[in-house]
Amino acid sequence: MALFSTPRDSDKSDTAVPAYVPLASAPSRPAATIIAKGVKVDGDFGSDGDVVIDGEVKGSLSATGQLTVGTEAVIHADVKAGSAIVSGTVEGNLTADKRIDLKSTARIKGDLVSETLSVESGARIDGKLSIGGKTQSA
Repeated sequence: MALFSTPRDSDKSDTAVPAYVPLASAPSRPAATIIAKGVKVDGDFGSDGDVVIDGEVKGSLSATGQLTVGTEAVIHADVKAGSAIVSGTVEGNLTADKRIDLKSTARIKGDLVSETLSVESGARIDGKLSIGGKTQSA
């Protein structure tokens, strides 16, 4: 049995499907940067896209896209992001240009600044809130 063959004249038809059909081009969006569980980052960390934290970060953290903080993640840093979904612990100020969503397992010790804030029952916040105004990214 041949793995590759050329079609015979009798096999050709106008409805033949080519062997390779390119996928429709999807909008170009960079993959998220992931700091996995068990990974520790010490220092200044920045990304021009989305960031998912499941490990530990100390220092400063900035992401132009969405920041997702997993339930077991621990951040000891001032954080700036386009938007943030927090399920873990953040010890430091958190500034988001658009929105901050705090899940029920979120633990925040620091100030929050954003246009909008969503807080699930059970989330803990120890800090000041500044919600509703335009933020300025630094």
